[in-house]
Amino acid sequence: MSPRLALHLLGPPQVQLDEAPVLIDRRSGLALLAYLAVEGGQRSRQSFSRESLSGLLWPDTDQAKAYSNLRHTLWELHRGLGQGWITADRSSVGLNSEADIDLDVVHFERLVAPSRQQPDISRRVALLSEAASLYRNHFLTGFSLREASEFNEWAYSQAESYRGQILDVLRMLVEDTYALGQAEAAIPHARRLVAFDPLNEAAHRLLMQVYLQAGQHSAALLQYQS
Repeated sequence: MSPRLALHLLGPPQVQLDEAPVLIDRRSGLALLAYLAVEGGQRSRQSFSRESLSGLLWPDTDQAKAYSNLRHTLWELHRGLGQGWITADRSSVGLNSEADIDLDVVHFERLVAPSRQQPDISRRVALLSEAASLYRNHFLTGFSLREASEFNEWAYSQAESYRGQILDVLRMLVEDTYALGQAEAAIPHARRLVAFDPLNEAAHRLLMQVYLQAGQHSAALLQYQS
């Protein structure tokens, strides 16, 4: 069986090789891995020029030093992950299109897309529940690169995109389980929706509704007061 690399980017970033955690020493290495995986795509796995990557991660460093930093970061990734995951030549860098790499954001989107088109409420709930379980927290929670504004802006843009999707997922999940009369199952999803979007009055109303359906009148009152 070929080795499998898993990148968990929804939440604090985690890397696993055959389900064993891998520690990436440099934040720049983790940033590079995340960028190559998300921007490179899962099928074609696009490569990126060394110039663009060094500028992304070390924008305020002179080009020679930035290139040197990129070479060292790649060396450290090869050392930590082993050979065969990243392809690099004199001009470009990318993930190996033949390597077995799992990316949670890809799985998340592959569940969300069909759920929007699924007319069967029970099947839709199953898809939405699995998507919600993959979403540990927002994209690259707590992770940024010092003095790499372009990378940080990219990460923020990705986080906002996935945040919008999880809010839709949770809202649909609460509404569907509520419609099925499964208020107890809806409560944790409604609470999570409020936690992710605390200024959304509609989310608070939805949580109060499921509390009432579940017979938790005191909890509904407390939620109203909050």
